[in-house]
Amino acid sequence: MSGASIRIRAGLLALGGALLLVLAGCGDKTAAVRFKVNSEPEGAYVLYQLSGTDAPCAGEWIFLGNTPLQGIHQFTRDQLQNSDRISLKVMQPGYMDQKKDWGGEAFYEEAREKGVIYWTPEMIPAIGP
Repeated sequence: MSGASIRIRAGLLALGGALLLVLAGCGDKTAAVRFKVNSEPEGAYVLYQLSGTDAPCAGEWIFLGNTPLQGIHQFTRDQLQNSDRISLKVMQPGYMDQKKDWGGEAFYEEAREKGVIYWTPEMIPAIGP
C-alpha cells in the first residue's frame, strides 16, 4: 500500500469519526415525538402547549394540524425535562374543546415506551346557540 493511500484512508477514518461524534452530540439534545390524534368527526384542530419552561412560545398554543393527525414534532430535551406540563388540545366547531395533560417527564416516557403519543378524544357536541 502506498503512502498516499494510507493518508487517504486515515483522512477518511478521521472524517467518519468526526461525523459520528457530531451526530451523537446532536442526538442527545433533541427528541422526536410521534403523534397520532384522531377525532369523530375528523377535521378537528390539534394544538400543543408547554407550561413552566423558559423556552420560546412557552404557554402559547401551537398548531400541529388537523385530525386525523400523524406526525413527528422535535422537542429539545430541555423543553421536555423542564416543562411542568405538556398539553394537547382538540378543537372542532360545534363541539366542546378536549384537552389532555402530561408532566414533561411523563410525556417523554410515554412517547419513548409506546413509540407514539396516541389520543382519540370523545368529541362532545356543544349545547346552545
